[in-house]
Amino acid sequence: MDEMNQQSESENRQLRLIMQIAIVLVFASLMAAFIWYFEDSEEDIQQTTLDLLADEMARSVISARWQWEAEGRPARILQIRYDRNGKETDRRPIAMSHLGWPKVEPSADGCDQLWKTVLNTPMQVNNFRVYGEFFDGVKMSGKALDSMCRFRVSTGPYFDYKIYTGQVIKR
Repeated sequence: MDEMNQQSESENRQLRLIMQIAIVLVFASLMAAFIWYFEDSEEDIQQTTLDLLADEMARSVISARWQWEAEGRPARILQIRYDRNGKETDRRPIAMSHLGWPKVEPSADGCDQLWKTVLNTPMQVNNFRVYGEFFDGVKMSGKALDSMCRFRVSTGPYFDYKIYTGQVIKR
């Protein structure tokens, strides 16, 4: 009888061990699925946020262009923004190029300054830093008009701003 109790107890221990291993595996699988989902959706959020900022940049540079034309093509404009109630929310000077687009110094710092001047927001998307990169059109294609700033998050999403045409291209 003693032998049967020992065998039964041994089987119970093995069963408990198998159950514990199964629970750990299920928990690990759920954690892996959660991490995968979170990483995947985070990139979508970053892309969506960058797309919204690209749209805002496009509106801002077009507004600056129209204001530049209306004011007789000055070297600098003062862009003022209002909320829906007509209350002033933002006021900032913007240096303009001879072509009528916000002026950009041909460097990464120049691109960063464009972001800060035109968007007036920190260079961050969901706590990730946005990097401004300058691409010289002459070096890329032999055409200065192809020069651009690329605004990107280190993990992938980005949009481009064509310096001499004011075009914003979402990627």
